[in-house]
Amino acid sequence: MKMLGRSKRAFTLIELLVVIAIIAILAAILFPVFAQARASARSISCVSNVKQGALAVLMYAQDYDELIPRLDNNGSCAYGQNPCATPDWGNVQPNDPATYFTNVISPYTKNTAMFYCPEAGKTNWRSAIPSPFVMGAAYNADLENRDVYRGAFSQMAFNMLLDPLWGGSGSSAQPSWARPAEMILLTGDSVWGTGTGGDPSPQLAIGNTAVWPYNPGAPNCRNYGGPAGWTWYLHKAASRAGNPSSGPSYSGGINNGFANIAFGDGHVKPMKFNNLERCDYTTVGAVWAWTFWDYRY
Repeated sequence: MKMLGRSKRAFTLIELLVVIAIIAILAAILFPVFAQARASARSISCVSNVKQGALAVLMYAQDYDELIPRLDNNGSCAYGQNPCATPDWGNVQPNDPATYFTNVISPYTKNTAMFYCPEAGKTNWRSAIPSPFVMGAAYNADLENRDVYRGAFSQMAFNMLLDPLWGGSGSSAQPSWARPAEMILLTGDSVWGTGTGGDPSPQLAIGNTAVWPYNPGAPNCRNYGGPAGWTWYLHKAASRAGNPSSGPSYSGGINNGFANIAFGDGHVKPMKFNNLERCDYTTVGAVWAWTFWDYRY
């Protein structure tokens, strides 16, 4: 039989190469856009998490005479007591209860996943705990199952100056906050470690539970401890979820990104280092104070 109709024509090699080249160019253009979109989605998720955390803290305060939780809340630690009875940050013992800051607000959230920042990822406790820069102790499955590790090293952290051990006996009482709408209550992304200088690897995604102000360029205000109180400003479009080391924000350049901050009145917004870690003169007490941290002014 003779074939009827038109003959079929295939692509030539040159045409295929041209198509592949066009696809490669489009991919090179679009992949960074996709990465930025993913990073933006993770940031928005973190904003939602810290908002829920702030509401949980405020609900807790309504149930406990306008007092917010302490770093340790194990029942034997009275306000103003120093040092506080165990458990203590970084010194978790096998029989310790889950009574850290985020542990006691968990009943108000019913969701422990929200205490992990999507940009940093969930902590791998089996790998993190044995690190000599974290605890240097053997991993304990019971402590993970009871959420003690997550509470002790929470990525969602609160303003350390609001704990009576550092800020004074009245710091945790809401009526003592002079400007709650301008005072940091929580940050949703306190992840520490650069993998250098004795810090643990950033892939461990270890949180600090409490954060504090630190800015060497502000000599008039007291610097409480290590760089930026471990509030790493890790939200940046170039970083990738699940691989923190790919984000330049983890390299020590903490002012390249931003942190998601919840304030004392419950509202949330992202802030950069140079703004959040400000030290200003206040006429209220005629002193220099951390603008967004000191509850007294």
